[in-house]
Amino acid sequence: MNVFEPVRIKGKLFGKNVKSGEIAAKGVIRDIQLRNAEKNREVLFVATNGRVTRMPAAEAGVAVKAPEPTKMSFMTVREKRDPQEMFTNLERLTKMVGRGIQPSLLVTGGAGTGKTHLVKQTLADMGLDESTDFVHFKGRATPAGLFITLYENSDKIIVLDDCDSVFKDDDAVNILKGALDSYDSRKISYITSKPLKDSDGNELPRHFEFTGRVIFISNIDQSKLDEAIRSRSFVADIEMTQDQMFTRIEQLMPKMETRIPIAAKTQALQLMKELNAEFSGLDVNLRSFIKAARICAMGFDNPKMMIAEQIIQAS
Repeated sequence: MNVFEPVRIKGKLFGKNVKSGEIAAKGVIRDIQLRNAEKNREVLFVATNGRVTRMPAAEAGVAVKAPEPTKMSFMTVREKRDPQEMFTNLERLTKMVGRGIQPSLLVTGGAGTGKTHLVKQTLADMGLDESTDFVHFKGRATPAGLFITLYENSDKIIVLDDCDSVFKDDDAVNILKGALDSYDSRKISYITSKPLKDSDGNELPRHFEFTGRVIFISNIDQSKLDEAIRSRSFVADIEMTQDQMFTRIEQLMPKMETRIPIAAKTQALQLMKELNAEFSGLDVNLRSFIKAARICAMGFDNPKMMIAEQIIQAS
């Protein structure tokens, strides 16, 4: 009779011969038997006729390690978050940047979720004026362009929206490292043989002190962003599942497109849910809902198919 103890190798459960150290051949011990033995800290006796019996390891004189606790995946937690809580947290983090408590915030998530609107609205609600207290830039940015932007707005809040090119350029990332450091004095340098010039044609200094703050808004997944930028910033991940996005639409629906009757908006949401159940590639976000609501408000004969044409991705 052979005695086996449950062991995990690279996360998989096997039966290991206590004396020889060999792993039991596939089919000798069933998975459920191994799992129960691991859970109850038991060993398994395999008779010559193939019969398997369990016995407490202590009684058999075998020291068996307690099973390691299973860690939760953060993705599982993320998929269960309430969208309202996600955006409330984003609002609070934005206020921390607005008040100067934190020098930077990194906001990520899918397109059409309302990230930019909430950030700008929060700053405005704090009494901050766009162009005077904060500036909003959208699109591609070169390292030189980034340096000039930081210099010209060195005491303001700079919202970089979809400026994803800065995360892919080492020079741009190094400039941002200086801007986002937690030191009392944050100095930024850009040393070239030919001085940079501002929008008026004046030569810029090769280094300056940055006292402003930066809010990044990006559709790129956080795992793909530079770790140095992430470590220097608060992060707000607004990535949502389709179910979470539908919940978010329901939460915002009374305030969205106020000129459209609530009955039309309710119909639009229901038709989107039906399309999502029937077809793949449906864009579920605030922009697609606005399209659907406008279609329902116009009284098309077949609004469902009209909505489908507008918000299902072309394959």
